[in-house]
Amino acid sequence: MKLKLLDYREVPDLPVGSNVEFFNDTLYLVDDDASDLVTLKKWQVQAKHRLLGYDDPKILPGTKSDFEATTIVVVNSIPRLLVMGFDIKDQHHKAILVNLDDLTKEEYDISVFYNRLKETVGVINIESAAIVLGKLILCNRDHKSAPEKHIIVTDADFWKNQANAEITTVSFDLPQTPKQVVGLSGLAYSYKNDWLIVSLLSESADKDHQTTGDSYLAVIENASRKVVRKKMKVNSLFHLNEANNSFTGFNMQSVCIRADKSRRVKLYLLADNKTAGKNGIFSVRIKE
Repeated sequence: MKLKLLDYREVPDLPVGSNVEFFNDTLYLVDDDASDLVTLKKWQVQAKHRLLGYDDPKILPGTKSDFEATTIVVVNSIPRLLVMGFDIKDQHHKAILVNLDDLTKEEYDISVFYNRLKETVGVINIESAAIVLGKLILCNRDHKSAPEKHIIVTDADFWKNQANAEITTVSFDLPQTPKQVVGLSGLAYSYKNDWLIVSLLSESADKDHQTTGDSYLAVIENASRKVVRKKMKVNSLFHLNEANNSFTGFNMQSVCIRADKSRRVKLYLLADNKTAGKNGIFSVRIKE
């Protein structure tokens, strides 16, 4: 496979976050504390909404909510943006469903489901999500204290029956191991090609994203078959810093499908560069 950089755009007022989705010619950007949802069309801001946000003196300075996983789901024939994470105010894990027709939202406490994940996997750090043939696929990002990588498979509407929703874990194997530990940061699924596309960050990109690590893109072919196996092997791995100098200094926080065609995809990569004080979106193409 080959990767080509197509474009890079700095977007004014881009939230400092790690979540990007693309649906119906619109980009949806969610801050990692779920305070802001920004919609872009043709690189122009269409709307800005507060999902969560508190002026509460009981919340200590420097602490914040942590919402790292997003994907598009269809509920009752209506497309919705699913945002998953931890709400600092009430100390609960939550799923937020945003109706993409009118941007209204619903919140669900998913603590029961997260407690089951902890019993199954141990350390939980859900960084990204995607829908693969009706199943919700979650990336559990590793780190030095828990270096094993996991893909978690569950029901697309798990919040409705958290005590009994499917939980299946699949180990994630890279074709070659970089010198540093890399963690899963973003996830997207190509329906046309049955590819699962994963963005990864090296451990040197610390949790608050104040340092810059190396970024990678991985492609898993025949993904719908591999999500029911014990291990998921990567077919192609791109070291973005080596693929193009323009990626140097950026942490790739999220990936989504821009255009899906046979044997090729175009992607958006949400990136931040703390050293230069920039946030932006890369557009890339992967083809066989």
